[in-house]
Amino acid sequence: NSLTILLVSISISTTLLSSGINAEYGGNTEKMKPVRDMESEFQRVIMQSSDPSEVLKFLDSSSPSFIDIELQSLAPMDGGSHELVEKFLDFLLSGLQLRSNYDMVQAYLAVFLKYNRKYLIETRSLHDKLRNLKSLHSDTWTDLQLKIQECLCVTNFLKNATL
Repeated sequence: NSLTILLVSISISTTLLSSGINAEYGGNTEKMKPVRDMESEFQRVIMQSSDPSEVLKFLDSSSPSFIDIELQSLAPMDGGSHELVEKFLDFLLSGLQLRSNYDMVQAYLAVFLKYNRKYLIETRSLHDKLRNLKSLHSDTWTDLQLKIQECLCVTNFLKNATL
């Protein structure tokens, strides 16, 4: 009985909303405004900072959920701007060029691409930066693999030398 009443009330509410009847709010059916009308602290840091270590320091002091939300809202369709996306790509490029904190830059890149890939694909003006990012990422990964291989060789040598 209670399930039937709940389904009927949901059905009536859906019918009223879809037909545009909303006496309580005067029939106002304007679109919802974006949740984020103001620039966040993270967006200010990206726009004002020319040093990637400042952005990295800010992100390092932030919670994972905060970072997720902020990276999700960089694209214009999510409340950000083209300039924010471009500046974040510059941050990623600079972070890879510094060749430190590779794991953090890689994690931010993965989340950034997850949420903004459609915008990045559709925006031709960013394709050159993306090519540079891909090339630099590939070079950095190759260097990191060589260092890991060297460490493994030394470890194996020391392991075998002590036996």
